[in-house]
This record gives sequence, structure tokens and C-alpha cells, in this order.
Amino acid sequence: MAVTIKDVARETNLAISTISKYMNGGTVRPENRERIKEAVRKLGYSPNHTARGLRTSRTYMIGLVTGKMFSPHTARILSEIEKKLRLLGYSVTFATHEENGIQAKEYVDYMVERGVDGIISTPIGTGQDYLKSAAEQKIPVVILEENSAGNQADCVQVDCSGGAYLIVEHLIEKGHREIAVIKGPDYKLTSRERLRGYLRVMEDYGCPIREEYMIQGDFSYKSGYEGIRRLWELEKKPTAVFVSNYDMCLGAMAAVYNLNIRVPEELSVVSFDDFELSVMVRPRLTTVRQPLEQMADTAVDLLYRRMQGDYSDFPRKIRLKPECVCRDSVKSCLFPQNGGA
Repeated sequence: MAVTIKDVARETNLAISTISKYMNGGTVRPENRERIKEAVRKLGYSPNHTARGLRTSRTYMIGLVTGKMFSPHTARILSEIEKKLRLLGYSVTFATHEENGIQAKEYVDYMVERGVDGIISTPIGTGQDYLKSAAEQKIPVVILEENSAGNQADCVQVDCSGGAYLIVEHLIEKGHREIAVIKGPDYKLTSRERLRGYLRVMEDYGCPIREEYMIQGDFSYKSGYEGIRRLWELEKKPTAVFVSNYDMCLGAMAAVYNLNIRVPEELSVVSFDDFELSVMVRPRLTTVRQPLEQMADTAVDLLYRRMQGDYSDFPRKIRLKPECVCRDSVKSCLFPQNGGA
């Protein structure tokens, strides 16, 4: 038998009107709020449990749970998602988890209580199953970029390993062999895939993989800056560096200018992600461009299918192909062939 609001009132010894006020977003006393939240967790109560189970009632509201919304990467994806959902007649509610598993779970639980019809989420690195309440209430979920928590959910991602392979292969084809990488945090699948692409192409072409050229970063501006500084302190410096995300590239380019490193004459620089910086700096940067609009559109299309009851291919993982955008930041180290006899 489904848990009702009366059960919550009985468990908390509060009036049904107080429970209803809290469930509809009203203000109740802090001590009552905590009693209600504890009872809801204990009993497994959801306001629209019956209606949601039968999928006969809709709110036309979608929950978006993301990391840092101010990054150009996330902002572009969310903008496209919101635009497409609006065309389909859905409104959007946003929440940022900041890589905090407890916070992410609270946001998802809140969205479930409010009766969202679906959820699109970027992953967190804790491995915590923060989407459990959505799964229990059979709310469709699409995860962007990686599904590292092992959730039984649909996932739309970019082939990061393939993108890294492409950009480093471009360096090799230009004659570079001493190629460094500023990598991201090990707990992120996207980071591990980019490193995997770097290692694979270096091995395929027989280029030396030097431990001192593999700089640990964390996808932040500071770690990109520090990475270039460390590389430039080496006695044997690399001729090229692959910076594996946009924020680190911002820091890397700041270090390049502060250390008076000439690009590409002294150091060729390539980056994963193609945003404004790539064409604003001189020389313009060679980058991997992710199909962010396509990722957003694909995620919305997949979520919409699930909300219409089509689970014929569940769970599905869709991998999109990035492209290498060649500009001016890579020097050719190839020796010109001598002509004539």
C-alpha cells in the first residue's frame, strides 16, 4: 500500500495542513521541517507517488542537476537544453551540486518531491548513488558525459579518448615527439579517457612517454598555470603540450605569457575544448571541439522518449564524435625534403 500524507502526519504527530504546506514549498518551523523530512525518508513518501507510478499526471517540469554553472562548457550545454525543452513545452529547474554527493542527493530528492517529469544530470565524482529516489519513483534520468556511479541510466557523452588521440596525433604529424600533457583529476572518467587517448597515440607512433611530462592537474586555472611552470623548469623541455581542459588552458596561457614563452616557436600548445579564448589569443589555439549543442539535443530527445514511455533500448549510452580544429599554435618540426639530385 502506498504511503500517504496521513501516514506522514501520524509519524510526525503534526497536522496534515502543516505537512501539505511544507510539501508545497511553504514555510514551517525549523523543528517541524526536520521532523517531516525524517518521516519522509523513513516512510519513503512521495507526494505524487500514485500518479507518477501510472504516469497519468505531468508537471511539465524537468530538473537539471549540474556542476559549476559558470563554466562556458556547462553554460553552453544548459542553455541548449533549456531552449529545446522550452520548445517542447517544459520548464526547467536548476541545481548545482558542486561535486558534493550529499548536496546532489538533496537536490534530486527535492525535485522528486516536486514531481519533475524527468532529470538531466552531470555526474559527481564521489560514486554516491544520488539518483536513487528518482529511480525508485521511475522518473527518467539522462546523465551527461559520464556514468561513473554505475547507475542504470541513459548516458550521452563525447568520445574524449578519441578527441585526445586526434589532437596529439596532429602534433606527431607535425614532427613533435617530446609531448607533455597536463591531465585532469583521476576520479573523473572524462579525464581518464583523455589521458588514455594521449597514451595510446604516443604508443602507436612510438613516441617516448616521460613521467616528468605527465603533469597532474585538477581541471582548474591554477593547475594549468602550475603545470606550465613545472614543465618550463625541466632541463629537457617538451616541444609541445596537450592541456586537457579549458579552465586549465586559461591558466596555461597565462603562464606562457608571464614566462615569456614563445608559442609556437618554443612551445606548441593544444587544448581540449574550443571556446572564446581559442580565437582571442595570438597565436590562435589548435583545439578539440566538443559537439556540445548536439550533446544537449541528444540528451533532450532521449529523455523525451523515456517520458513518452519508450524504453525499448534502455539503458543506452550514446558517444558523440569531437573534431580537431587546427589553427596557429602548432609549429612544424618536420625537416623539408631536399629537391634535385
